[in-house]
Amino acid sequence: MALTVLFALLLAAVTRLSLNESRLAGEPAEGVIWFSSQGQYEAMRLADSALLFDLGRASREDVVLRFDLLDSRLRLFEEGQMPARVAAMGFDEQLMEARRQFEAQRPQLAQLGEPGAASALHEMGNSIALVMRDFANAGMLDGRERQDTVRETRRQILFELLAYLIATIAAGILVAIIVVRGLRTAVRAEAALQHEREVSRLHRAFTSVVSHQFRTPLSIIDASAQRMLRRGASMTQDEISERVTKIRRACQRLTRLMESTLNAARLDQGEISFHSRPFDLHQLVTSVRENQPEEDQTRIELVLAGLPRLANVDPTLLEQALQNLVSNALKYSDASTLVIIRGEHLAGDVAISVEDSGVGIPADEIDYVTERFFRARTAEGIPGTGIGLNFVAQIMALHGGRLDVSSIEGKGSTFTLSFPFRQTPQAGSHSASSDLLGSK
Repeated sequence: MALTVLFALLLAAVTRLSLNESRLAGEPAEGVIWFSSQGQYEAMRLADSALLFDLGRASREDVVLRFDLLDSRLRLFEEGQMPARVAAMGFDEQLMEARRQFEAQRPQLAQLGEPGAASALHEMGNSIALVMRDFANAGMLDGRERQDTVRETRRQILFELLAYLIATIAAGILVAIIVVRGLRTAVRAEAALQHEREVSRLHRAFTSVVSHQFRTPLSIIDASAQRMLRRGASMTQDEISERVTKIRRACQRLTRLMESTLNAARLDQGEISFHSRPFDLHQLVTSVRENQPEEDQTRIELVLAGLPRLANVDPTLLEQALQNLVSNALKYSDASTLVIIRGEHLAGDVAISVEDSGVGIPADEIDYVTERFFRARTAEGIPGTGIGLNFVAQIMALHGGRLDVSSIEGKGSTFTLSFPFRQTPQAGSHSASSDLLGSK
């Protein structure tokens, strides 16, 4: 609306400027001056011719010619726009009087040669010449005033045009800002909507995965509990031990599912903060092995000769990431095979890798293993939520590092935690180890 009003004002100002310029072009001061100058010249020539006729130095034909020329000059003031211009300048009565004087002397042409006739024409010519002179002077002054008025009006209109142009540009910029903000708002709204859709999709996927994964350990717990109820005191010690072991393993499995799910949710909500400090990496890796079930600890081999003793890390998060990789390696490989944890210092980075000889990952799926809820087709039938590796990748991002994956389907996988190595004082070694031991 504002732009429409400004455009209308701009168009009106341009129209006024055009009309103003046409006034200056349509009423030139030079026209009045030229007409009056020609009238004055011919009046003076008529007066001179009449005087020369009396002296015998001009013929009757010369006087008649001058009379006719003055008549034609006076007619110029009676045609076109000149009568209105003459009236506007206040000279209409003077010119009418000049015309009456002129017509009154027309009979004198036939009486040339008689006493007083030439003198009367001489006086009439001089009188009209004076009127033409005054009219020329007035026309020059009037022309200047008109030009000054036109110029002043032009200046005002140009200032108006400039103001309208600036206002139009400002309004255009304002409209552009509003449009851009509107587009940004729309983009943000669309992004938020897309995010909500993605969250909804992930929630459905999570619900499906978790409900399926929770069902198995709960079924094991329920079945073992029912059997113990049915058998009661008739159960042998070995049977009781077997059933209790199954229940404990199912509970541990449920605990791991809950921990991985809660950790992923905390990362999404920004509730897991990153606190880096000097820590003993050897002790951290050893602690991860000791936290595994007793029957699995013997399967884990540590190769830490190349691993720096101390590094700046968040020990809690790094331990959770490594714990996840080791648990996966044990779960996806045969119980008779080894899982190797290898630590190295490579080109300024610390690299801690977990190698297994398990089911491996198909080559066309390696790029997707860190996506939430993704599970390779080789993992079918093996419990899992598809959350763990995504959690590990986010932890490494907090460390300024990355999770690298190499795998051959049917032969095993290697998952490597790589992050920048920052030298720390050796004096902190004892306290770092004590902190880790105290946290267990």
